[in-house]
Amino acid sequence: MKKLFYFLLITSVLLTPIFYWLHNWWGITFSNFFSVQRLMYIYSQDTFLLFTTIINFALYLFAIYKLFKRNEVVKPENVNANIQNENKNETPEFLMKNSSGTSSINWENLYGPNKTVKEEEKITAEKKQEIKEVKSEKIETPNIQTEPATPNIAINSKQEDKKVEQPLPPEKNDNIIDIRQPLNIKDVYKVQISSVLEKNGYKNLGDCVIDNIDIDFIAIADSDTLVLGIINDEYGDIIANEVPNSDEKFPSWFTNEKKYNSPVCEVKTAVVAVEKVIKEVLPEDSEILIKPVVVIPNAVVSNKTDIESKWAEMGVSVVKFLNYSDLPDLMEVLPEKSGTTVLESYQTFVQTLIKYFNKKAKNYPVKKTG
Repeated sequence: MKKLFYFLLITSVLLTPIFYWLHNWWGITFSNFFSVQRLMYIYSQDTFLLFTTIINFALYLFAIYKLFKRNEVVKPENVNANIQNENKNETPEFLMKNSSGTSSINWENLYGPNKTVKEEEKITAEKKQEIKEVKSEKIETPNIQTEPATPNIAINSKQEDKKVEQPLPPEKNDNIIDIRQPLNIKDVYKVQISSVLEKNGYKNLGDCVIDNIDIDFIAIADSDTLVLGIINDEYGDIIANEVPNSDEKFPSWFTNEKKYNSPVCEVKTAVVAVEKVIKEVLPEDSEILIKPVVVIPNAVVSNKTDIESKWAEMGVSVVKFLNYSDLPDLMEVLPEKSGTTVLESYQTFVQTLIKYFNKKAKNYPVKKTG
């Protein structure tokens, strides 16, 4: 019971602060605590939590090891007393049987000071005979012949002549991260967003380059909904700007460390390019709803109140994902498609559209600036 009490005490002292920090600061609950990808992301962003966890977990393992390896020390007095009691109670079995004195071999003759020389020689001779028998068995053992290993060499030479068939490489799956490659935080977000979309009736068809714009995910639903999404994986405070300077193609967004093209204007440019192709290849009465979104998982737009009217005018939704900013959630801005099925012909059309833009990007590569 003491060990159990100490175990619970050590666990509460060293691990409870970590769980408390994850719950209150990052919103981790028991239902999503075992999400490895989310924990990896949290520890990649929170250096204090990372070092605290490493130190506390090391202390926890050391304390548990010491707790369960601890043995009660027996006092030397008790040990000596036990040995004496055992010696008192020990009586040779054959002596007890021959207590009447009728035995042909006396205890004193065997083990006492009056034992005869002949008996000692007899015992010594028996031991020598046993040793000789053991030695003879050991000497005879190496004489056992084994089969030659020549046939195995011939078999191996034939096996070397055979061509080993190499396994085919596995098919690419956008929902699986190859851990052999360097971990990219945007790849983690792609997998998580794809999972959320598929749970709500959408199907993610992967990324695409549209008019030199990197679109991180293209999702479809039913037979008329097309989502173009860009993931902005910057962190900290962002100042958004949607009015370009005279010498810029795109307006710029700013963080404390960098300046880069506005993802809102980029995704809007991609939407215009897709709409142009759709009008050329589909009838006029075919209505496809194109929904552009910019996902910000780990940052806060400082001037959101001043800029959100401009986003609405451009028809682009800027949303949050796995954070606690005041932006709307991704599924709040997308049409409700739970329980619907993606039309196969519609999926084939969008996949053809993706191949067209990717092929165009390879044939006419243009270096992005910003």
